[in-house]
Amino acid sequence: MNSTTAFTRSEAPIPPTPSSPARGLGKHVAVFTGEVVDRALHDALRTHYAVYPDVAVVLVLDRIGVHDLIATAPYGVCGVLRTGELTERPGLLTTVKTTVAQGGYRLPARLGASVRGAVAGPPHTQRPIGQPGVLLRPFELDLVSLAAQGRTSKGSAQQLDKSPEYIKTARRRLYQRLGVTTITACVGYAAREGLLWNGEAS
Repeated sequence: MNSTTAFTRSEAPIPPTPSSPARGLGKHVAVFTGEVVDRALHDALRTHYAVYPDVAVVLVLDRIGVHDLIATAPYGVCGVLRTGELTERPGLLTTVKTTVAQGGYRLPARLGASVRGAVAGPPHTQRPIGQPGVLLRPFELDLVSLAAQGRTSKGSAQQLDKSPEYIKTARRRLYQRLGVTTITACVGYAAREGLLWNGEAS
């Protein structure tokens, strides 16, 4: 039904040029596999999309979080599976590839609920996150990385050997630089810009 190309992060990031599918059979599908969305996989997706923007992508990963999805969504990702799901349901990958080839989308249940919750707010929360091209300073990146791991201001202060007040002030300054209002938006910005590679989110 569709042309599928599968490869892992260690292989060449650009698959052979897919042949045109027969009329009415849907779009081509590429399958990317890995443990987490790290820099290598992110770069492979971006390179692939630059060459084959019309090829839908299915990700098969051990772990993925909402911030990973935010970072990879612009590159044609239409389906996401966790490796454990394939063990439980052997035919799932074929089903998802068929769904994606026909223009559908698929996310794991818990991840799907998180994404739906993230976009269910008022329209103003759905605008692009942050100011494009703003680089995070090393300390700011530490703040955002710790927040992505679920650390509170107090927890981040302990980790970075600073006072909680210092961390709160640093976060407020970061919000102003990025044009956002929450630490969650800062995490989303860093993920979109390819700055988060911890793979901690499940």
